[in-house]
Parts: sequence; C-alpha cells; structure tokens
Amino acid sequence: MHIVVATTRGGLDDFVSQHFGRAQTFTVVDVDESGNITDVRVVPNPAHSAPRAAGIQAAQFCIDNGANAVIAGTFGPNASQVLQTAGIKFISVPPMMTVEQAIKTFLHEEL
Repeated sequence: MHIVVATTRGGLDDFVSQHFGRAQTFTVVDVDESGNITDVRVVPNPAHSAPRAAGIQAAQFCIDNGANAVIAGTFGPNASQVLQTAGIKFISVPPMMTVEQAIKTFLHEEL
C-alpha cells in the first residue's frame, strides 16, 4: 500500500501538514500486507507554490504516483473530489500528529 502524507520537511518524525495542496513536501510511505513500513521517501510537492488549483494539482500528483490513501490535516473541496473520483481514500487528522502516528492510526482503522 502506498500512503502519501502531506508534510513540511518530511519523514516519519515530521508533523502532518494541515494544508494538503500547499504542503511543502509529501512523505510517501510503503506498507506491506502485515502493516509494516517498508519504505519512506520524501518528495517535494510540485503544487506547493502553484498560483491556483494547488489542491487539484497535488491530488493529481498522488494519483500519478499510485497512492492508495492520502493523509493531511484538511483537504479543499476540489482536491477531495479529485481523490474521491480516483477511488483514493483521503483522511483528515488533527494538528500535531506525526506521520508515523498517522500511519499507525490509519492502519488500525482508528481515523
């Protein structure tokens, strides 16, 4: 499973960004069938500084990169619609949650 998490600097210890489309980076986490994290990559969000439609562009990036789920603090209505149409789960988390906490909580179906 490929999970994309909106972040500021990236990594498992970073906090989940509260703004999906304008997040500076995405932390891409691969999880195996047993729920173990197998790979973590930090990639720049190509839509971070887009003049408009950042949420749509960020959602398209997630689609293009094979995301099964996306985690952020909030999603705009356009980004939500694009992700939903693509069949990608999108999960909102409260402030001050780390990427690792968000992944574990999601995998235990507590979000």
